Amino acid sequence: MTQMRERPFIAAHAREQRLTFTPPATETEFSTRRIDWYAVERAISGDHPRPHLNADEIREAALWLRSHGMPRATVSVHLSVYERLVKDWEADAGMLDPDQLCTTTGCRKARAGRGLCTTHLTAERQWRRALTEALGVAA
Repeated sequence: MTQMRERPFIAAHAREQRLTFTPPATETEFSTRRIDWYAVERAISGDHPRPHLNADEIREAALWLRSHGMPRATVSVHLSVYERLVKDWEADAGMLDPDQLCTTTGCRKARAGRGLCTTHLTAERQWRRALTEALGVAA
């Protein structure tokens, strides 16, 4: 299975500082079964009615918009997805700085709190809860 961070972005800049999405040109890039690049283009441009997108198409649109400077909160509203999900996609794609990643060795997910990703933060909370119950200390 292809890791999300190994998948390339497909985009180009037009001259007048206006962002322009360019769908893949070669047959091998275009023949992805799960992504309709023209639907992604319509979602990026904000055409209404907005096309129905699958998860991969939303991810590609979000990463394209983030790589072209749109704030995470704006991308979240534009594509109707959680900001946290956009941040996780950025981490998978290698777009986040190392100081924004989980501090657990070998983990490349986005930080959620206390320097940990959601998985490790949940595990730490469960461990602390179990420890406080075992010791009989009020949390």
